[in-house]
Amino acid sequence: MSTKNSRFSTRLLFVIFFILLLTGVHRVLYFNAPPTVALSLNQVKTGDLIFRQGKGLWSPYFAGLNAEAGYSHIGVLERDGKQLFVLHSDADDLTFEGGAQRTALPQFIADSLKVEIRSNLMSEQARSRFVENLQTMVRHRTPFDGNFDLKDEGSKVYCTEFLWVAANKAGISDFGEIVNLAGREVIFVDSFFHSKWLSQ
Repeated sequence: MSTKNSRFSTRLLFVIFFILLLTGVHRVLYFNAPPTVALSLNQVKTGDLIFRQGKGLWSPYFAGLNAEAGYSHIGVLERDGKQLFVLHSDADDLTFEGGAQRTALPQFIADSLKVEIRSNLMSEQARSRFVENLQTMVRHRTPFDGNFDLKDEGSKVYCTEFLWVAANKAGISDFGEIVNLAGREVIFVDSFFHSKWLSQ
């Protein structure tokens, strides 16, 4: 009987080890795969939106919440001479420390599995105010909103809230849709992806 138990335990350990090995290989390949980039950088203008499926701990969860487009994060492009940057609000996966920031586009893409750019269709005046509002939050280092609270008047912002606050201050009140998730009002990436203010 003890020999059977010993064989069973050995087989069970082998199966568990094999599953863990396959899971580890999958995650290494998944997170180290080159990003799928659906964009043409020649025509990009300041104010255009960039969507990504990130490689972070929470990225699969947020991509699942935004199942229509499958993106977990969003930012706004800023052209500075020949260089492109992304204005966005991001945080550390474990500490939630972070906030409004400016990241070079190559770094933003390197942290992505999939990236897509949509043209901003706002008037030049509204687009300019929208971008200026984002730049102000970056300069002030507006902290990340780990509570996902839209009622804090933009004193803290998560990625979609960052864009929503800037658009509202620019006079665009229907850029990003507020939905109820488990009793909390939030804004999903999908609502920007399908917005009338972006090229489809």
